[in-house]
Amino acid sequence: MTQTQDPDPDLDPALARLLQEWTVPALPDRLDERVKALYRRRVPRRPIWRRLFATSIRVPLPVAVAVLVALLLAVLWHPRDRARELESAESAAPTRAARHETRPGLAGGLAGFEPVREMKVTVLPEAAAQ
Repeated sequence: MTQTQDPDPDLDPALARLLQEWTVPALPDRLDERVKALYRRRVPRRPIWRRLFATSIRVPLPVAVAVLVALLLAVLWHPRDRARELESAESAAPTRAARHETRPGLAGGLAGFEPVREMKVTVLPEAAAQ
């Protein structure tokens, strides 16, 4: 079995002469426009929301695993810290402010609010008020 190889132009004088005489044909002026038009006809434009859901992003596996582990830790770590805070708050004796309800919507709430025991009202005459 013989192996065929591309002839070397240096070894084949007829091929070398043919390569020197041969010129590449000129490209048509409108080739770019024709190729772009053919592409646009064959690849329809889809709405952006469809393209958004059909798009894929390649992520290296170690990066994807690291992101998933970080999200998992963030989800699992937070409730444990919050549970410790609630346990320590429940075990502490209620303070004076904690005994009173707070109403959302009021600046600062009603924590620590106590009504006055005695109210003294002074009515000023109209001339003195100006």
